[in-house]
Amino acid sequence: MENKVLNENISHIAKYNKRLADEILRFNCEKSSFELVKMPNDEFNILSNGNLIHDIQGAKDEAKRIVNSIKNKEDKNIIRIIYGFGLGYLLDEAAGVLEGKIVVYEPDLCLLKFVFSLAKIDGLFKNNVFLCSDKESLIEYISALSDEKTDISITFLNYHKQNYLNDIKDVLYTAQKAQAQHKGNRMTMCKKMPQAIINTFSNFKKILTTPDVMSLKDTYKGKTALCVSAGPSLTENIEIIKKNQDKFVIFALNPTIKLLAKHNIQPDFILYIETIDNKAQFNYDIVENSYLILEPYCYREIYNFKSKGIFNYISKESFLNSWILDCLKINSNLSTVGTVSYTALMSAYMMGFEKIILIGQDLAYKDGYCYSKGSHYENLRCVFKKELNKYVIEPDDMEKFENAISKLKDSKETIEKNAKAYLNYLNNNIATVKAQDGSLLPTQTGYAIFVDIFAQLAKSLKQANPQLKLINSSKGGAQIDNFENIALEEAVENLNFVKKKEFEIKPPVIDKKHIEKNIQIMKNNLKSFRDYILQIKNNIDELYKELNQNLEFSEKVLTLLKKQNEIFKKFQFLPDDKYLNIITRSVEDRFILYFNENYLKNPKICLSKNICALRFAKEMLDILDESIQKLADCELFILQ
Repeated sequence: MENKVLNENISHIAKYNKRLADEILRFNCEKSSFELVKMPNDEFNILSNGNLIHDIQGAKDEAKRIVNSIKNKEDKNIIRIIYGFGLGYLLDEAAGVLEGKIVVYEPDLCLLKFVFSLAKIDGLFKNNVFLCSDKESLIEYISALSDEKTDISITFLNYHKQNYLNDIKDVLYTAQKAQAQHKGNRMTMCKKMPQAIINTFSNFKKILTTPDVMSLKDTYKGKTALCVSAGPSLTENIEIIKKNQDKFVIFALNPTIKLLAKHNIQPDFILYIETIDNKAQFNYDIVENSYLILEPYCYREIYNFKSKGIFNYISKESFLNSWILDCLKINSNLSTVGTVSYTALMSAYMMGFEKIILIGQDLAYKDGYCYSKGSHYENLRCVFKKELNKYVIEPDDMEKFENAISKLKDSKETIEKNAKAYLNYLNNNIATVKAQDGSLLPTQTGYAIFVDIFAQLAKSLKQANPQLKLINSSKGGAQIDNFENIALEEAVENLNFVKKKEFEIKPPVIDKKHIEKNIQIMKNNLKSFRDYILQIKNNIDELYKELNQNLEFSEKVLTLLKKQNEIFKKFQFLPDDKYLNIITRSVEDRFILYFNENYLKNPKICLSKNICALRFAKEMLDILDESIQKLADCELFILQ
């Protein structure tokens, strides 16, 4: 018989989480351990394995006490996690009183179906309420609902505290980690976006004539790959790699090139995804005898290096990659998370390797070393300072470190400034992770996030291919779940010789008319975007001159500030280009960083912020001008 109450509850959930709605409907609750009981005060409660979920003195009063104890009730920029559903009393009370987003986490589908079959849960129908039953969905909600200033809290009944405290802690940790990753991705996008735009358009002609890495699918089916990262364990195992390099196909990250060249180890593939100028890392002969795997947004000159051949790795939803994919008429499932080691693992998996070994993927500062000896940043150390009671990253030779991060054209002042800024960044982002032996190791916050990302990726890859064997030979580094911890010497013992393949580099077949049309649309939208940035720049320029002259909030300054707000509102009227949206959002985020609530604290701060915003606006204008010119060059190339 149809249960209309259940269908009404489920229909609402299906509007934002159809998968969960279907799972609840399919779930068989015939052997349910839940029992609905009526209490002396005429309220209902749930008996679960002999325990009452709600307070015996009153479920509604219990919910009110919990919600009343929350201090930031009116805070709209907060995600409030409610652990455990019960009969929905806590959700109803929270949804009626609290601002912000509410995410209910209830992993027991049987309980959800049991409760949803009994009554319509009013709190569930609020626009700010979302329900999930697994941590993967929780992560998706956190990423979708949060920005760089969003707080996260967790609320629960006493029953759940007594029976599920460890899982409550894990749910909160998962949510906070997801927010940190989301924030990091947004900040990375903001920081790298300007250079990524000009790199993409500068590389575009090369990209159009370069085969996609997916053309190598299953070319090494059943063989073994070694993904070489620049962690400290690489140096420890360098002789083993040298002795056995014919037993696996080597995927090398760009910071490892120097060390591999020194030991006469020839990588088969070198991978690079950085937007910045790191071409000095490629000045070694082994590059000529390797295939390069490059992201379209990587530093423009890398596509010009002499090598055995280049393959595009076009990750979806990165900068302008979706536009590139449309131009080439490619459907890509390739992803990236901002670390080239992820690109290496995904490339190896896609090529069909049965066994993939990680080395140098320590993701932690082992024995005080940040990077392997002989790599590009070999002299960085992470040491514990007793007087400061914390870990500190510092070079053992400042001059060598400055040379490692500098460009030939940089002045000494610029080199010193960049070195100091990079060290400050590293020292402001130190975290700890669990080591393979269970101890704690210092690391970067980004690395700490990557530990979980790699564990999750490994889980999904092995689910897709149960025959896949994933090994982490980065002995003594961070524990990465779903990889086997096997010493490299043991991992290579029974490997057979691998015949290295020579690939014919064939330019892809392209639809020139389709690409020409896309270029025209992109050029026009870039010009509209440029006009918008020019309006911002001109107004900021006036504002700067007025503030610099009087350093006070004069009537003219206030008028210009009001005009600035009106210009910012035009963001929503920019060309509706799905490929340009990620760029416009990144620019908007960048300006928001300058024009935040601190902007109007006093004229001096206002002037300082204005200088930064003006510099960024000028940078964007230069980039957009050059990008439009690069696209015009590409039109001529296409017409040839």
